[in-house]
Amino acid sequence: MAKARYFEIGVACLEIIAVLLAILVAVYVSIWIGLLLLVPLLLGLISLICNYDAWVVRRLSTQDHPLILPLCKTGFVGRYRRMLRLLPSDPRCRFCMVPFGGVGKVIGIRPSAANPHYCRSCFEALPTTTHELEVGVLFADLRGFTSWSETHSSSDAADLVSRFYASANRVLTSDDAFVDFIGDQVMAIYVVDMPSLGARTADIMLAATRRLVDAVRQGAESLPVGAGMHMGKAQVGSLATGEAKNFTAIGDVVNTAARLQSAARANEILVSEKVYCALSGEKPQADRTTLGLKGKAELLTAFILR
Repeated sequence: MAKARYFEIGVACLEIIAVLLAILVAVYVSIWIGLLLLVPLLLGLISLICNYDAWVVRRLSTQDHPLILPLCKTGFVGRYRRMLRLLPSDPRCRFCMVPFGGVGKVIGIRPSAANPHYCRSCFEALPTTTHELEVGVLFADLRGFTSWSETHSSSDAADLVSRFYASANRVLTSDDAFVDFIGDQVMAIYVVDMPSLGARTADIMLAATRRLVDAVRQGAESLPVGAGMHMGKAQVGSLATGEAKNFTAIGDVVNTAARLQSAARANEILVSEKVYCALSGEKPQADRTTLGLKGKAELLTAFILR
C-alpha cells in the first residue's frame, strides 16, 4: 500500500511539473509571438502617423497654438526623431526623420508630392505660421566652389555638392537640428526650447560644426568648408508660397550667421560673441576679431576657431 501511495504521489508530482513546463513554454512562446507581432504593429503605427494622420494634427493645431511647438518643448519630437533615426535608410523627412528608403519604403512611407523633403504627415501638419523662439543658427558652405566649378563639368559639381549634403545631413541631424540645403551651403536651425538642446545649444552646435568640417576634409576630392554660427531670437515656423511650405527661421540672427559664414576662410569656424560666451566649461582657443559684415550697420565681435 505504501509503495502504491508513493507511486501515486510521484505521478502527481510529474503531472504538476509537466503542467508547469507547459505553462512556461506557453508563456515563452507567447512572449516571442508578442514581440514578433509588436514589430509590424510599431511599423504599421509609424506608417499611419507619417502618412495619414495629418487631419488629426490639423484638428489639434491652430494658428495661435500649433501642436508641434508644445511637442518640441516636452521633448516628444526629439525622442520621436531619435527613434526614427534608427530605421534605415536615407533619404529622410527633414522634420521627423522618418526614412523614405529602406524600412520606410517597405512600410509605404512616401514624401509629400508638394515638397519631397518632408513626409506627407509633416508637410500637411506644419501650420503656416511663425513664432518667436530662441535659436542657434549654423551656416556652412564649400569654399572656392564657384572658381572650382569653372574648371569642372556640371555633373562633377553636382556630385561634389551631393556628397557635401550627405555628410551635412548625417552629421547635423544627429543633434535634433532642422537642416536645409541652399546651393552649395547648408543651414541648420537649433531650437533652444528642445530639451535635448537647452543650455547646451552652443556646445552642441560647435561640436557638430567640427564634425562636419572633419567629415568633409576626410572625403575624397572635396573642397574645404567655412562655417558661421550665431544665436538669438528668430521667427521660426512654416512659410508658404502657394502650396509650397518650408520649416525655417527668419530674422537678424539668420542673416548674421550667414554673413559670418561668408567671412570664414577654409576650415575656419566664425562664431559670434554670444555663441562663444554661451559655450560651457573651458572656452576653446580662438582669435578675437571685429568684422564689418555686409549689410550690417555696426561692427560685430566674433571669434575664429581653426
